[in-house]
Amino acid sequence: MDPVRVPHFHIRWSGKAMLDWEGFRTREEAEARAKQLMRLGETYTIEDFDGDCPRCLDAWNLKSAQG
Repeated sequence: MDPVRVPHFHIRWSGKAMLDWEGFRTREEAEARAKQLMRLGETYTIEDFDGDCPRCLDAWNLKSAQG
């Protein structure tokens, strides 16, 4: 199974265009991790993907090109 196409969640930090690198299987896991990592005054959203995740697709393509 193509890991880019598996339903998952990413954190998008305030002021950052790119999604955080780490993907999570559930919204709850992503939310818990974001609360651990959040800096004072920082905000975030949790975004869900089940198709073409731009962050994972970039990493997958890079890994495939190197492999």
